[in-house]
Amino acid sequence: MDMEQDEHELPLKKSKLQNTFKFLIIIVLLGLIVFFTVGFLTKERVNIVVMGVEGTRTDTMIFMSIDTSTNKVDAISIPRDTYYPTDGKNGSGQAKLNAVYGFKEIGGAEGVQRSIANILDVDIDYYVTVDYKAVKEIVDLIGGVEVDVPFRMAYDDPYSIPPLHIDFQPGLQKIDGDQAMSYLRFRKNNDGSKSGGDIKRMERQQEFIKSAAKSAMQIKLPYIAFRALSYVETDMPLSKALLLSTAMIGTDMESVNLQTIPTEGTGTGKDGLSYFYYDAAATKALIQQIIGN
Repeated sequence: MDMEQDEHELPLKKSKLQNTFKFLIIIVLLGLIVFFTVGFLTKERVNIVVMGVEGTRTDTMIFMSIDTSTNKVDAISIPRDTYYPTDGKNGSGQAKLNAVYGFKEIGGAEGVQRSIANILDVDIDYYVTVDYKAVKEIVDLIGGVEVDVPFRMAYDDPYSIPPLHIDFQPGLQKIDGDQAMSYLRFRKNNDGSKSGGDIKRMERQQEFIKSAAKSAMQIKLPYIAFRALSYVETDMPLSKALLLSTAMIGTDMESVNLQTIPTEGTGTGKDGLSYFYYDAAATKALIQQIIGN
């Protein structure tokens, strides 16, 4: 009886194994198709401008050039106080690049994108706007970001909406979304020390971005990109974002290069405010180094 039962079970087990094997073959083939499709479709360079928005001005502006054929990322921070006069806009502070976002009709994200394209003399494919709430959500989505706080950061602004309270001890630490918002907004201590202005602030932002990218450049990157798009505003199609993020999985941090636009120095404008003057010739050379003519 047992022998007869075994004889009947053998074909069933064999059938199950065959089905399982076929299923695995299909999964592997689908995986290969997706892999090579992503590889062929994303062998290109994509230029993006990322801007952090606070009210009617852009608090942070970063140009990113992604070469998906080599998985190399070049990013250039552009100070918010960069001198960029606009015809017909002669009010106090309106010659600053960060004022463009608030200009009616010619401003907004598209206006900032056009302005940075003019400064760098390069085509920009997409824009991404991020506010501090979005930064919080994305950092928590990544699972926190490791930062090396260079000195005691202590600053309070009760008039900020919401009130701003920053307090970090120096040293290597992992910060969550709420802490990230404070860390990225820090400019100086309450006593005016440890400032360094926007340049030092941009350097901290660059290190933060590199650390965040290191945490995100893993197998779950497409999922992070998919979720992150619900917290930002962009003209990049979802399909493009998913293809880019899939292509960038496993990118070596040595291939991520962050720098600041070359400068001629700072000075005071006709409105009595401080301005950052970029070096047009050095900027052109930098873009040619990254992208070519």
